[in-house]
Amino acid sequence: MVVKVPRARNPDVAMSLIEAAARLLADEARPAVTARRLATEVGTSTMAVYTHFGSMDELFAQMCQEGFARFGASLEAAGLTDDPVADWITQGWAYRRFALDDPHLYRVMFSDGLAALRSDDPAQMETFFSLLRRIQRCVDAGRLVVDDVHLAGEAVWAGVHGHMMIELTGFFELVGRDPQRAYAEGLRVLALGYGDLPDALEDSMRAAWRRSRRLRAA
Repeated sequence: MVVKVPRARNPDVAMSLIEAAARLLADEARPAVTARRLATEVGTSTMAVYTHFGSMDELFAQMCQEGFARFGASLEAAGLTDDPVADWITQGWAYRRFALDDPHLYRVMFSDGLAALRSDDPAQMETFFSLLRRIQRCVDAGRLVVDDVHLAGEAVWAGVHGHMMIELTGFFELVGRDPQRAYAEGLRVLALGYGDLPDALEDSMRAAWRRSRRLRAA
């Protein structure tokens, strides 16, 4: 009797399949993502998809898990300091950097019907709770005046996400405007709208930008 030994899962192949799937989903929509197409993109066999994921649905699920794992790590990379507003704004810059570095995964993670945030998925929700904790620290320090931290988090997320979805279309380059400057202004307006003082905010904005640049260079 010959016993067939399952082929070992190769993490590099699995990651290549995930990234190829994200690229095709973002650029061409879900019907374009087939086992045959992925195999061609990665340079492997169709069996590799099923060896590594078992099914296309599982590949999509793991793709979203990978995206949120990277996203969460990016949002937490800077850590916390004694300037809560700078910490919050630094996280805002980390949000933008993730979207620019992984645009396909970013689009797929938040696309309708594929990876909408689910309240029963702690890995996904943690990325939002991370923002809420930073806003709460700003409130506790007397820098922001917020009655409902959860609602404020939703407003902040809507602002930065809306900007990134526009920036990723290439709109700013098309009209000759600076997306980085527009993003910074969005963060500034949010902080001022929630009551931070202009001079203190500018100090925090500068500190956040310096930290963001150091993290990017690391």
